[in-house]
Amino acid sequence: MYCLNSVDIDTAVWFLPLSRNEAVEAIKKAYAVAQEYARKIGGRLEVIQPRHIYGEAADKFGYSLQLGRITVNLPPAAVLVVWGFYNADEYLDFVRFIQDGRVYEWFVEPIAYYPERVGVWAEEPLVFRNVLYIDVHTTSGEERDRTYGWPLGYYISPLQPPPEVKPPRRPRGGGPPRREGGGRS
Repeated sequence: MYCLNSVDIDTAVWFLPLSRNEAVEAIKKAYAVAQEYARKIGGRLEVIQPRHIYGEAADKFGYSLQLGRITVNLPPAAVLVVWGFYNADEYLDFVRFIQDGRVYEWFVEPIAYYPERVGVWAEEPLVFRNVLYIDVHTTSGEERDRTYGWPLGYYISPLQPPPEVKPPRRPRGGGPPRREGGGRS
């Protein structure tokens, strides 16, 4: 088990290898959370895929993370539930998830040394909506644009987009609305 405990972030993170029973329970819990969101929004539940993170640029990186900052623009009513991390890169040292001023920093380097290379976060899964930033950092001195790690979790998208909210109609001419019957009083 690996712990991250830092004063400049919001939470401590405990990673477990996939082989631990607690890891299986954490994944089941995250799946139940994702199912509940899917039920609430009438949505489809999928595993996180490159198109969910990168949008139109998904083919460029595939299941690897771009180094630096990634901006994830989730569609209206979509939800991202993250329960763990895959790391096959011994130089990938940390990933930050940033949303609404909250920072979740995961030191993921030790996961590269687990036999299955999967670390499961033992706390509540992270749930993101709207705009999310992912900062990816490596200690490698090589010039490269990506690292071989990937967040694990679920993406929930509504089957139908939410209805567009239209502003109330204003009366023509800018005056007060007309009375019934259109006559004078």
